[in-house]
Amino acid sequence: MRRLVSTAFFLTLSAVFFAADIHERLGSILPSAVATELLSATSLQHSAYRETGAVLKLAPAVPLAREIGMALPGTETPFFIESLYLYKKKAGHSVEAGKDTTFISVILRSLSHLQGVEYYSTSRKKMRILYEKSYVIDSPSTRSRLPDPVSASADRLSVFVLQKDMTFGEYVYRYSYRQDADSVSFTSTNVDTLNYSFLKLIEPGNLRVSLVVTDLGDYILVYGLTSAVFPELPGLGGKINSSFSTRADAVYKWFIEEYEHR
Repeated sequence: MRRLVSTAFFLTLSAVFFAADIHERLGSILPSAVATELLSATSLQHSAYRETGAVLKLAPAVPLAREIGMALPGTETPFFIESLYLYKKKAGHSVEAGKDTTFISVILRSLSHLQGVEYYSTSRKKMRILYEKSYVIDSPSTRSRLPDPVSASADRLSVFVLQKDMTFGEYVYRYSYRQDADSVSFTSTNVDTLNYSFLKLIEPGNLRVSLVVTDLGDYILVYGLTSAVFPELPGLGGKINSSFSTRADAVYKWFIEEYEHR
């Protein structure tokens, strides 16, 4: 009985210690209130639609997240949505900060693996295919398929990707990568004008989808930022927000599934 009590006490003490440790680490790169809420909820989102002076609230204070935040087209960006996720690694994965960076980098460059990923359509109230097609191409003009660029470091890598989704259709995007000791990021920008139904909605370069993945050791922090510049149309704000919110969740889940099935 004493051994059982001692073991239970040790496990409880260990849980408290590790909880305090991750809160301290998150508190060093996030506002304290955000860190506390993230530990409880494991995911947070914040968006702004045509709000004067809107600012980012969830971006972690890591270099690659700062870079994508600075790339926003001004504080009057018509729409942006931030997503923040905290994932606790399962047994078998490294608990040394930065040790999994190379593997994370390979996942984020495995762009063909996005094909077939599903997301929840809030308008149709059901799961739909997000990307019917997704693969690297040689150029926007010839569009010849290339293998995923998964060798060496991702830092400063830039590739063209053909993607067909159920909302906008088939278009070309540029994926630009950055990588440092413990984080990897990509930013996708549209090369083509994106149409929505019969409308020319988003001009080239005006849709930016970024993801920053930071290896904290026994946890992984994932930060997503999507921004878009488009004309003001009645009733469009809610649809855009819902669509990109569920898309962010889908890409995060895709990353975690790829990470867990290494």
